[in-house]
Amino acid sequence: MKIKSSIVIFFTLAILLLSAGCTQAPALPQATTIATGPDTGVPTTRSTAIPTKVIVTTSTPGVVQTLPEEYAVEVQVASNGVSVDPKMITTFRGGRGINFVTQVEVVNTRGDGITENAVKSHPNVGDTIELTSSGGDNDRISVYVTISNGQRYLIFDRVVSFKQRG
Repeated sequence: MKIKSSIVIFFTLAILLLSAGCTQAPALPQATTIATGPDTGVPTTRSTAIPTKVIVTTSTPGVVQTLPEEYAVEVQVASNGVSVDPKMITTFRGGRGINFVTQVEVVNTRGDGITENAVKSHPNVGDTIELTSSGGDNDRISVYVTISNGQRYLIFDRVVSFKQRG
């Protein structure tokens, strides 16, 4: 009885193993060679178009707006310098208008085309926002501040270089 059940289990596992190999995605088509004819004997190659991701980034910083003097605040942006886990750290430094700031938004347009953002409501002095860096010298950091009357200002917009420690 044990031999029969062992054989059935073995064949069932073998069938499952063989069928699992058939579930992979089909390979992308490669270049195809077509003979032009028996007279020339020179083969021609026709390549098949393979879709690719096109990345369009704007690394030119925009126009930074100056906050009215009564709403003035400062931010500091720097990299963590760790190439294993690269981050861009934005620190809210406060200022005369700290009581009027309702929201700070940091947008990182990375050199590899990925845009990442984070929002901090009612920030305090020393609050930080960390976003992933591309690890190169082409991360564009934009910092927007929204004040209590609903107006939104772009107060920081620069390409920040990633410098490794040591």
